[in-house]
Amino acid sequence: MSQINGMGTPLGVTDPLFLMKTLSPKPSNEVGGLSFEKLMLNSMGEVAGLEQNAQTAIGENLAGADVTLAESVIAMREAELATRLMLQVQRKVVDAWKELKNMQM
Repeated sequence: MSQINGMGTPLGVTDPLFLMKTLSPKPSNEVGGLSFEKLMLNSMGEVAGLEQNAQTAIGENLAGADVTLAESVIAMREAELATRLMLQVQRKVVDAWKELKNMQM
């Protein structure tokens, strides 16, 4: 399979904590660093990519391509964990917004 290496991670990604590191700000040329909006959009794009990799792995496994069942399961698990992480971040952001909204000034 071209998109997933033997360890079940997308090609070019060697760090198993790459999704967590995307949630930390990266240096940029902007004065304030990476904006929260761009950070969230990048993270959501990576989650969507992991889900697409999982779907591709499953399809190739069912089609009899050179993808093992273990690689398909690992890709599915990575996508599931990334989705759960994004949902937790979303819930925290919504909770923080509600708390700010209810503050007395």
